[in-house]
Amino acid sequence: MKLYTSQIAQLLNKIASNDVKAIVLYGYNRGFISAIINQIVKKFDLLVVNLDQKDLTRSNLELLANSTNLFQKREMLKIEYKGSAISKELKEFLVSGDFVNFICFVGEESLPASGIRKAFEDSNNLVSMPCYDEDDMATKLATVIAARFNKTVSSEALHYLKANLRGDYQLIKSEIDKLIYYTHDKNQISYEDAKAVVSPGLEASGDEMCIFFSGEKAELFLSEVERLKNQNINEILIIRALIRYYINLFIVTSKATNSGMKNSIELEKAIKTLSPPIFFKYLGHFRQIAQKLTPIESLRIIEILQKAEIKFKNNNKDFDFYTQLYLPCFLKN
Repeated sequence: MKLYTSQIAQLLNKIASNDVKAIVLYGYNRGFISAIINQIVKKFDLLVVNLDQKDLTRSNLELLANSTNLFQKREMLKIEYKGSAISKELKEFLVSGDFVNFICFVGEESLPASGIRKAFEDSNNLVSMPCYDEDDMATKLATVIAARFNKTVSSEALHYLKANLRGDYQLIKSEIDKLIYYTHDKNQISYEDAKAVVSPGLEASGDEMCIFFSGEKAELFLSEVERLKNQNINEILIIRALIRYYINLFIVTSKATNSGMKNSIELEKAIKTLSPPIFFKYLGHFRQIAQKLTPIESLRIIEILQKAEIKFKNNNKDFDFYTQLYLPCFLKN
């Protein structure tokens, strides 16, 4: 089955009831993967044993998955898994659930939907869990952690955290932990508290700006634009980054579309032809947009962006990214 990071409690309940015997974790948020593993280990008092993938045969895994240690503790067999292929024998053993110890596979950043991932998603006693960034991870985490300390977080503070904390789970948690310590004598975390502790000076990313734009997340897009401008990145370069992003989308969707139908295999091939390549951290987002977009729609947005660049050159003082660039691209007729 497939569960998401928002369903950790459900996962732990299924492990406790022995309904889930193994999991494959994958995605570029390695901090989240570590946090999930730590939660499982702590809750079930497991002893972690790291296994080498090259020694991973059914007979070896079957022996280790049913062995006991000197401490008489149940073990977590942790395997850093490269690639996606899985042998028929290994798959049959995992699906059978006929073992005592818990098995955890840690996959790569971008794990294909076939192979080991499909095997886990198709089975009732195996779990596949993607670990990618969530737009509201900071607000969810802040709310949960604050509640543990009998605190609440104001809506203004949550808005600030969402705009300024993104990326790796452990980094976000570290910033929120600092915020909790800072407000040790308060019942509510205010906007002023969040601003005092969490720095907005983290480097803005042109890649993330393009992702927020293409994902139609206006608030995050505009926030990222402001951060880029504060780093002395001029508006022309910002607009051209968007144009380049949509040119890449046009190239990929054109190559992957045949007779009006988009072929996922051809899509992957087309993505690999891009130069420079899409950074692996943002590959999943790019792939999702490419799946939904058509070549004609890509060209339409490129044309709007090019007109926006001309408008900025003609009158940069009154140029507004929301009304003159974002809305023309996504306002539904």
